[in-house]
Amino acid sequence: MNLLMPLPCLAIDNVTILLSEDGAAYTEFASSLTSQLAQGSSARTTVKTLYLPTLKTDELPRNANNQLLIAVGTPAMTAMAQKPPAMSVLNVLVPRSTFHKIARQYGRHQDPHRFSAVYVDQSWNRQLALVRAALPASSRIGVLLGKDTADMLPGLQAAAKETDFQLNMETASDDSDLLPALRRLLANSDALLAVPDPAIYNRNNIPSILLTSYRQKIPLFGFSASYVKAGALAAVFSSPAQISQQVAEIIQGLPAHASLPLPQYPRYFTVSVNSQVSRSLSLEVDDESILMRKLKAISERAQ
Repeated sequence: MNLLMPLPCLAIDNVTILLSEDGAAYTEFASSLTSQLAQGSSARTTVKTLYLPTLKTDELPRNANNQLLIAVGTPAMTAMAQKPPAMSVLNVLVPRSTFHKIARQYGRHQDPHRFSAVYVDQSWNRQLALVRAALPASSRIGVLLGKDTADMLPGLQAAAKETDFQLNMETASDDSDLLPALRRLLANSDALLAVPDPAIYNRNNIPSILLTSYRQKIPLFGFSASYVKAGALAAVFSSPAQISQQVAEIIQGLPAHASLPLPQYPRYFTVSVNSQVSRSLSLEVDDESILMRKLKAISERAQ
């Protein structure tokens, strides 16, 4: 038996991380990924971090061979979508709907193995599984959508059917429609599921949405830790460090021809619960560790 096994030949020698800005989430991702790639089989991979606001054209890699560019955030993704499609680009910390919109807009959807993504948002099945685990007696889930989110409907409807929820939807075409649509929705729902639609869930609207749902005693499920802090009952989300772990595994598993995997949802995630909100709404909700075990079990069965 030959004990001197050769090290695996990595497809990627150089990784360039392009950050949309010098923001906390972006820099956390870059720092975590750089640290993970410095270990194990990727220790020989060179990692360079650039910032979109100060980017110069000659800073981008010129040779596409053995190179991977990771665009972090929507502005970086949009900038790279407009570049010649020679280099493989993996986009991270971007919503699924935004990724597909940009990919279609710039013709990058035709080759998802060279312009791919790890979405920042969770699958509908995972989000609804959290609602089911937290509120097992609930049967009606409300979703408030903006006028440009019709592409979310098929996935939502399929997930609602699979998790045995009655899906109630209202559309708000502008801010004046928001509260009337929300009140109609709350009147026929056991819980409200927030979706990553900036036309609806933005810093101007979130306080009134949370307050209105709270007054109607209808819990809201968010999609980030900040939502839970602001007053959502619970959320399932992935931190930049968890996304970076998945990206590191993708890089370490790339084949010789460096063909990226298809766009995918986060593999690692966290559950957060606002216990004060659950008490105020007189809801008995399992603690975060129990909810995590339930969601992980569901994820494993789905694989």
